[in-house]
Amino acid sequence: MDIQQLRYFVAVAEELHFGHAAERLHVTSSPLSRRIRELEKELGKDLFDRGYHQVELTAFGRAFLEPARDVLARFDALADLAAGPAADGKAVRVGATPLAPTQVLDLVLETFEQVSPGIELPVSLEPSAGLLALLATHKLDIAVVHLPVDTPGLDSLALAEYRFAIVMRADDPLAGHARLTLGDLADRQLLLTSFKVHPLVMKGLRDHLREGGVTQIREMPHSDVVQIAAHVTHSRALSLTTLSTIAGRILAETGLVLVPLDDPDLHFRLGVAWPASAAARGGPLASVIAALRERAGDSLTIL
Repeated sequence: MDIQQLRYFVAVAEELHFGHAAERLHVTSSPLSRRIRELEKELGKDLFDRGYHQVELTAFGRAFLEPARDVLARFDALADLAAGPAADGKAVRVGATPLAPTQVLDLVLETFEQVSPGIELPVSLEPSAGLLALLATHKLDIAVVHLPVDTPGLDSLALAEYRFAIVMRADDPLAGHARLTLGDLADRQLLLTSFKVHPLVMKGLRDHLREGGVTQIREMPHSDVVQIAAHVTHSRALSLTTLSTIAGRILAETGLVLVPLDDPDLHFRLGVAWPASAAARGGPLASVIAALRERAGDSLTIL
């Protein structure tokens, strides 16, 4: 038995889906399934009941889950304590999703400068899903990600909320509207970027759109803004973007029209996440999180 097998087991137990767990861990399904089979063989008991359409924990799997989580948490805390740059107080490893507006990352970096001036702040850019995996394995100390976060061992704080727009050709019948509602999109195909950037957030967005009557949703295999613009131009489909992001600006610069989406129930939030064990030790990370909580107050910045 090794730590990777336990990490694989916990991921599948929390997702109850081998494919989703593989995406979360940035591996393919075959080695993930093989390593769990090896673990079950070593234990002499099945951890999962594998059905055609679903995966469920066995009674033994449910009993095994919490001890496995505890071992992972202790292991990751040891690695963070021994090797983490933040442990010596000289550097804090920061991550950010490149799909987000720069205002939130700027706020985080400025807060570090004010609370702990002179500290090194190396920044890594990854999609939110990748950042959460790096936080969970203590390879980052704090990251700007899309929310919510359901990764065990991580805490989060919302700092901003997006405004959305619908992307279309200039000659589209909807292009002359001042605002659009989901009802206006009911009979149109809507393109969404790859769900792999953050499966939990994108699933919530897709569910909200479907509940609002938008059923012709096409998930793109990528998050390439230029390719999305080409699809909108040639297929006359619509796409969804956020008004204040780099993606929104690029789409507008291609000659496409962005019409604001009027939907007060669509909440797409951006904030920071961090390992709870790292913040509990105090130091610059804990001080910055406290300062960010105070700045956030009861209202979120509208992006």
